[in-house]
Amino acid sequence: MVLNHEYCLYYDTKNFEIIDYLPRNIDNTIKNNIISAWNNNIMQKILLFLTEKEFSTVPKIKEKIGHSMSTLHEAIQKLEQMGLINTEISYKGKKQKIIKPKILCVTKNKRFKRILKEALNQGLWVDTKKTRQIITTLDSYPNKYFTIEELSAKTKIPVDEIKVLLENYDSQITRALSDFLKKPPFEKKVLYRSTKNHEKQ
Repeated sequence: MVLNHEYCLYYDTKNFEIIDYLPRNIDNTIKNNIISAWNNNIMQKILLFLTEKEFSTVPKIKEKIGHSMSTLHEAIQKLEQMGLINTEISYKGKKQKIIKPKILCVTKNKRFKRILKEALNQGLWVDTKKTRQIITTLDSYPNKYFTIEELSAKTKIPVDEIKVLLENYDSQITRALSDFLKKPPFEKKVLYRSTKNHEKQ
């Protein structure tokens, strides 16, 4: 389960095709709502923007993706009815509606592992620029644990790449190849959750 979000959608960056969902036992109604929203151009743009920003307001969404306020309000209302976002009224400064996503929309390049195996030896691949990007993101939130999906949303790096990049820290050979990888600059924490109340009826 993705921390602070109820659902996660993986999509291909080239054709925006949905590849996978989390949790695995996602309710069929929610899954159908996700598919419906994803196939709507305006709703898809709203969900992608919210994934990037974590929360926003209608004026900021309009500034980013365009469309009239009435069109955006209608799309946001539908997304809330679908169970994919939450809205709340904030009275800090001027009164405004805050929109928060209940779903993360992140990339998962399904060709990544095949390309990696063909080009390089598994476990020895190091992309210093992307690795530094991940570490910089972690350093920006020193007291927070991130799932791989959340790191993907923050960095725009596909989930599969992040998995391999972080797993490289477990390879003594990789550490020997790069001074940057001598010591892992992060703490690894594995999360577990009961599936008792989440199994399909």
